[in-house]
Amino acid sequence: MLEQPAVTEKQSRELVERLAASRYLAKSARLRDLLLFLSDRALGGSGEIHEQEVGHHVFGRPANYDTGSDNIVRVHASTLRRRLELYFAREGAAEPLIVEIPRGNYAPVFRKREAAGPPRDPVAPEPPLPSVRRDWRIAVLATAALLFAVSTAALLLRGPHNETPIIPRGPTVRMFWSEIFHPGQPTDVVLDDAGVALYQELTGRTVTLSEYFDRSYLRNIRPGLRVDIDTANALVQRRQSSFANVSFLGRLRPMAGFESRDTAVVFARDYSFRQIKNDNAVLLGQLRSNPWIEPFLPHVGVRWTYDGGSATYYPSDTWAPGEPKVFRGSDSAETHESYCWIALLPNLGGNGNVLIVSATGGSAFNAGATFLADESAMQTLRNRLPAGKRFPHFEALLQVKGRSAQPRDAVVVICRLARGDSS
Repeated sequence: MLEQPAVTEKQSRELVERLAASRYLAKSARLRDLLLFLSDRALGGSGEIHEQEVGHHVFGRPANYDTGSDNIVRVHASTLRRRLELYFAREGAAEPLIVEIPRGNYAPVFRKREAAGPPRDPVAPEPPLPSVRRDWRIAVLATAALLFAVSTAALLLRGPHNETPIIPRGPTVRMFWSEIFHPGQPTDVVLDDAGVALYQELTGRTVTLSEYFDRSYLRNIRPGLRVDIDTANALVQRRQSSFANVSFLGRLRPMAGFESRDTAVVFARDYSFRQIKNDNAVLLGQLRSNPWIEPFLPHVGVRWTYDGGSATYYPSDTWAPGEPKVFRGSDSAETHESYCWIALLPNLGGNGNVLIVSATGGSAFNAGATFLADESAMQTLRNRLPAGKRFPHFEALLQVKGRSAQPRDAVVVICRLARGDSS
């Protein structure tokens, strides 16, 4: 009997690519990143792969974290094994190769599929999702989610209705955006998660990046003073972003590099530590709605606070001498004053940049978008920073007078280098 040829590395990597793009993994950044990391290590000739190593590189845990009290790797590995079984039993039933992750070891094993008659589905049917009590609030949320999905698609394709796209001009504007859009390096535009922000506002709970990334906050939902458990579950599991974020994207689509195939628009819940370490990124929203901002806070002094009484956010300068300086906007019939915060910082891997844009509302977001594309405005900002051939890492707070998005109505009230930048 002739011996079957060994599985080649090329065949194995092509199989992993098909798995990552399958419906069982494509929508789960965590499981996809886990499979890619484990496969790279195994195909690169590594022997045993340790749990602590996986937790550090894939899930952002400290290098020496306690695996006994934190089972994030084991939980995701178990789910990944289940997804692989489903793929090879169904969508990948005709695959000539199979990859398995043996229990007790995280190193994937690639092998030829055994010819044993027609494909068989050994996996029990997937259980239906638990039912959620549907009342008028859930119906409203469902309608809002559908409207958001439709409006998002339209805005990304056409730009906001009745708004002229911004055409960037001038060397300073090009210098700034070249820090975000690099040829050959991916750029991720990360939309905020309005559901997790609203959940925190209603319950008074703060969701950390660690909880948000590994979904542990979903397992610890407790009823708050203004929301029941069913409604809280519906809130945090819906995929909804703020209209201001989407409008910002529509206005900046003409930016050089924005429409490159290396640029992807990502919902915050689908983002991963692997991407924030290796890619350039644009993070939109405040910390409550986009927890990916959390790792960058030590480099900047501006913080955003939620005011439950007025249901608004406002910035404050924690680096101001003495007490933090608070910037509260106004929205009276006579005056309208809002704020937009911009920060250009290194990504977590130190090999790219992250742009963070937060604002008090839609008009401030639009003013920020216009400001970042206006040569005169950006030259004024650049002159307040140390000279050089590149934009240094910095943070700036813009005060916007009125509801206009014109650069002349935006005043720079804070402009300084980020902590750790000695430019």
